[in-house]
Amino acid sequence: MYKFVLLIFLVSASCGTQNSVSTTATGTSETSTPITNGELTFALGEETNLGGMVIAFSEVLEDSRCPTGTQCFWEGRARLLVEMSGDGMTVEQQEIIFGKLKPGESHNHTFYKDGTTTITAKAINPYPTAETGTTGLAYKLVIMVATE
Repeated sequence: MYKFVLLIFLVSASCGTQNSVSTTATGTSETSTPITNGELTFALGEETNLGGMVIAFSEVLEDSRCPTGTQCFWEGRARLLVEMSGDGMTVEQQEIIFGKLKPGESHNHTFYKDGTTTITAKAINPYPTAETGTTGLAYKLVIMVATE
């Protein structure tokens, strides 16, 4: 269902630009959406083909964010793994950190930049609460695509 909603959003955002469709080895079709400015949301494990580049929200490495409604000694953080690939080969794996950094880590949410296209992670949702904690959350990564 999420992929269908994402596809509708991407097709609407492209406003009449031409999409190309290719068939994968498994016989399922993948839509390659032209890169346009906008915000996209990925569920954990979801991927999309954006301008020939496949972007995947592959893993939550850590979620130690302090749940709302509680008091913590440390505000915590969420560490995510995003993968980008082209032609079926992984081009880059990028770790993104929201929240507190440890020594030697950087707070860089831009995980792809090529020519006129920049893709930046904006948020990881939902934020844990005292009731939910971090176990079993339906994680969603919000990214911003910007082209010049």
